[in-house]
Amino acid sequence: MLYELLKSQSELRPHQAAVIGEDRTLTYRQLFQEAGNIASALSALGLETGAPILIGIPPSPDFYAAFFGAAALGCLILPVLPSGKLYQAYRDAAPVAAMGSDDFLNGARLRCATLRHCISWSPSRGIDFPIALLEFFRQTVFRDEMILGVSSSGSTGEPKLYLRSAELILSRAKLRAQVQQTRPDDVFISTRPFNSGSAINSHIVLPILTGGRVIVHDRFERFKAAAAISKERVTVLYAVPFIFELLASIPESRRVDFTSLRLCISGSASLPRSVSDQFQRRFGITIRQRYSGSHFYPAFTYNLDGPADSVGRIDGLFPMAILDGDGNSINSETIGEIAFYIADLPDYLREVAERNPNRKGDFIYTGDLGKTDAVGNVYVVGRKSGFIKVGGNRVEPSEVESVLRAHPQVKEAVVHGFNSGESTEAVAAIVIADGELSRETLLQHCELHLDPYKCPRRLEIRDHLPRSEHGKLLRQEISKEFATGKLRESAE
Repeated sequence: MLYELLKSQSELRPHQAAVIGEDRTLTYRQLFQEAGNIASALSALGLETGAPILIGIPPSPDFYAAFFGAAALGCLILPVLPSGKLYQAYRDAAPVAAMGSDDFLNGARLRCATLRHCISWSPSRGIDFPIALLEFFRQTVFRDEMILGVSSSGSTGEPKLYLRSAELILSRAKLRAQVQQTRPDDVFISTRPFNSGSAINSHIVLPILTGGRVIVHDRFERFKAAAAISKERVTVLYAVPFIFELLASIPESRRVDFTSLRLCISGSASLPRSVSDQFQRRFGITIRQRYSGSHFYPAFTYNLDGPADSVGRIDGLFPMAILDGDGNSINSETIGEIAFYIADLPDYLREVAERNPNRKGDFIYTGDLGKTDAVGNVYVVGRKSGFIKVGGNRVEPSEVESVLRAHPQVKEAVVHGFNSGESTEAVAAIVIADGELSRETLLQHCELHLDPYKCPRRLEIRDHLPRSEHGKLLRQEISKEFATGKLRESAE
């Protein structure tokens, strides 16, 4: 289905640019031709439907050609970070082929005993297939076959692999295009690696489905991205909150033109109000939030016209509910667990939703705590499992983080619990400061806005926090620091 989508677009708009890379541009016809050549070469190597193949090529026109070429054969595509760790989940998929740089292939050979074919790639020569391998392959439409294996972010532990069918990938892209009202004249820009389902959908499938153009860089650099947005008149920007924060912090003295942007959507993590406000002040553009996750797939929601800190409406495309511990809906402004109602979904989506391990009855439980306002806008307030138990009280880390971020000299804050040695937990925080900021000043700020038991007992000011290649906070690493007491000397 994905290869057929590309074929139809190559017939509709053969000479229009599809993918604009740093070194070359592919029109729709050229992309279709290159994908066909790759499919032919893979077929000549003996790869068939369901054959797992690692693609370790950086974001580039070559990645798009490799992706659609492997999809044409119905291979199980496993996009991985070219320079990242090959997690156990990928090795368990038993890949038989791999594409990437020589360094990537050498590492893959050491870690994957099942590999039979290694296809070399480099920025200068592209994907290196011997011409003798090119032969005709019989085109088949793949619908129900699992053709994509994408990992969770790994921000809270070892990544897991999730398999997606061609029909489901395309169906979700169509729903997103419908909700966002994307158009053939839209220009997208990629801002993240291609090893997640969100990145594949936002930066590859959706732009091709729309018939638009996509600007692709091998890695995100804020000045380079800002220059591309200005020059190419980018209209649609998907990014994680950290990327929006970096763009908003571009100095006023540096001239950038973001007036072409009509849609900015943040996903993969909660968007701090401070980042949203900073971006609005700098560029006059409101960032909208997307709420989705591998653990409650295929449900998702967008906030396209509500308050900036809302993730969508309770009566959206995938209806939501706020439930108490007994599974009953609760009133607005009362915090409960966010769940998606699946009973009325179309058959093809409901069947997928019913297989979700977090489903109970007619709901998929997200594990996130949230609330609604009086008109049905939904707000995420934290994780269900993230409460800090201080004496007989429960502290929601996001509440303390919001207070810390409200200080004008705080750029980022992470709050966690630690064992205080008194048969209870206490609150600890790490803060990224913007300029000079003392612990004493920040603790006084907390005392003004929080109950005493919610104020951090440990507080450390740093210049950075560990992040994944996608810009998400690596909370698993941070929680280890809290658990092992590494903050004790510097903060107490």
